[in-house]
Amino acid sequence: MSIIEILEKIPLFSEMDKSDLQKIKEVLKEKRYSRDESIFFETDTGDIFYVVYEGRVKIYNVSRQGQVKILDFLGKGDFFGEMALIDEIPRSANALAVEDTLLLTISHAEFQQFLRKHPDILFKMTKTLCRRLRKADLEIELMTFGDVKSRLVSCLLNIIKKYGIRKGSVNIIPAIFTHKDLSEIVGTSREVVSRILTQLKKDKLIKMGEGKEIVILSSAALEKLLKESH
Repeated sequence: MSIIEILEKIPLFSEMDKSDLQKIKEVLKEKRYSRDESIFFETDTGDIFYVVYEGRVKIYNVSRQGQVKILDFLGKGDFFGEMALIDEIPRSANALAVEDTLLLTISHAEFQQFLRKHPDILFKMTKTLCRRLRKADLEIELMTFGDVKSRLVSCLLNIIKKYGIRKGSVNIIPAIFTHKDLSEIVGTSREVVSRILTQLKKDKLIKMGEGKEIVILSSAALEKLLKESH
């Protein structure tokens, strides 16, 4: 997938024509990160917007007690740090390269210059930020009112939509998502995650693959279980 094709898939740029996308491409810079290398830390000054071209990035927070809460995993075509294009306030989360990663970056100054020529992009940015805010609101509601099992089921369904591998009638969650990752997304311990996964396996909703991947036998059944728990 070319850089232009990736830019076309980003909601922020999706309605722009190829000539405008070419102009954005010209100011993009490439930056490589090794596996487990930090991209930025919470409270760092935000002045760069990132697009994932290769690899995978983890966005997370760390509490004062040292507990990790994973906010998202991002892969090719995903973007982050878009708020830096507007306000340059300190980062609200940490970003880490989960594997060797190539990012495309654009600085606040370069993008501001671009906006002066294309003020309509501000409206598209607002829509993108609103979508992310709604997603955050739903996650906060689930964390506040949902039990751990509901949170884990919701987590599995979200991973399927973004990273699931369809194979026949089942969906497979790659082994790159460990029990530790799931526990940090859901906000519980690995032991609790393992216990709930074992129960879902007994209920024939999932099974464990040979390479430690999680096989979702019925997404519809998981969605039904989630609805019944609310």
